[in-house]
Amino acid sequence: MNFEIAPKSTEITATWYEAKMYCFSLNIDGKIGWRLPSKDELNEIYQSENDFRKTFYWSSTESNGNYAWVQHFNNGNQGNYNKGYGGSYVRAIRSIP
Repeated sequence: MNFEIAPKSTEITATWYEAKMYCFSLNIDGKIGWRLPSKDELNEIYQSENDFRKTFYWSSTESNGNYAWVQHFNNGNQGNYNKGYGGSYVRAIRSIP
């Protein structure tokens, strides 16, 4: 993985739009540049050891104007959710050199 995962304590539930803004504005111990992971990055996290909740997480990957991909951390399924749905979790990542 070429990215750092934000601590579990920074997780929130939000709409996709709120999730993007939240990640963009996140500052953790002076570290900035946080973003929503892509659906492929979320799947990579799912397949590794992680401390994610067994629920849905937003990705940055859009499927069309109204829907974006989510990853379920209970069974690994990915699917589309309406971007206005406010019940999915958000965990930011940050690219590392």
